[in-house]
Amino acid sequence: MNRNKLIAGLTLILVVALGAWAFGLFGGTDPAVAELQRMADTAFDDSLPEAQRDQVRGEFRQKMESLTDTQREAFFNANRDRWMQRSEQRLNDFFAMSAAEQQKRLDEIINQMTKPRENRPRSGDQAGRGRDGWRNMTEAQRDERSKRRLDQTSPKMRAQFGEFRKRLDERAKERGITQIPGWGRGGPRG
Repeated sequence: MNRNKLIAGLTLILVVALGAWAFGLFGGTDPAVAELQRMADTAFDDSLPEAQRDQVRGEFRQKMESLTDTQREAFFNANRDRWMQRSEQRLNDFFAMSAAEQQKRLDEIINQMTKPRENRPRSGDQAGRGRDGWRNMTEAQRDERSKRRLDQTSPKMRAQFGEFRKRLDERAKERGITQIPGWGRGGPRG
């Protein structure tokens, strides 16, 4: 009789442990982070129509704002290499274009960055939450974070990004735009 209770108890513990593992409680991926990863795959899929990507990106931003700082950090850490490769490829593609194609691409980027965002929280606890971490940092903390991010890029990528930003700023000024929304110290946001 005791042996049956022991086996039943061990089976129950195993089932609970497998359930906890399945929900990401034992060092696996947090379910909220995993969901955000699936959304990111869709939101940044260039093969989808722009309207569909915009909709998913809006949902993605809302989901991102609902994450804790720890979850957000886990998501960014898990995706850093992929984003770096994508950024490097986009910079390479941009600099391989003709001057006319580059100007057209700069205009597309400026149009996208200056377009008002719908369904964006404007007040309350969620407003701008994703940027609060940056705002709440000291200047030294911001510099350290920027340095860490810079250290993760190649010299070629840093040079390309610097030139890209210069051209984007010049094109915006040519169009009479003095401040591109979301364009801060670290580059475009959002």
